[in-house]
Amino acid sequence: MKKTGCERESGVIRALRTGEWSEQLRLHAAGCPECSQALALAEALRVEARRAERVFTPPDAHWILERSRRVAREMTMRRVSLLLKGIRALAAVYVLAAVGWLLRGSAEQQYREVASAMNGASGEMALLGAMVAVVCVAAGLWPMLRDHAGRR
Repeated sequence: MKKTGCERESGVIRALRTGEWSEQLRLHAAGCPECSQALALAEALRVEARRAERVFTPPDAHWILERSRRVAREMTMRRVSLLLKGIRALAAVYVLAAVGWLLRGSAEQQYREVASAMNGASGEMALLGAMVAVVCVAAGLWPMLRDHAGRR
């Protein structure tokens, strides 16, 4: 099996990185073709790395903060718009239910008959429906009210 490279190559690279050269290692690097080639390559890479560090300028911290805030606002707006779409769909269901109730003929009854018919389970269902409507309206208005209060 043919051996590749020089066994002292890693020591030459380490000496280049740290700057701690022994006279014996310096003489070896000058005479060994593998080590001198590795030394030239490592030096070229080090020069390029320094040049890249000078050219690279990281973004301003204020810009990063503003961008993260903008992304957070966009995510919040997507969530709120999804919530509002759900509330609109629920409102459409309520409208359809009200239209169905009106078309069925229940609206023709006198108000007192409807009010007197609401006792027991039907009264509890009406109260539950009113509570659900209030919760849905509050859930729909909450993000807008919170955003409005945050702008003050």
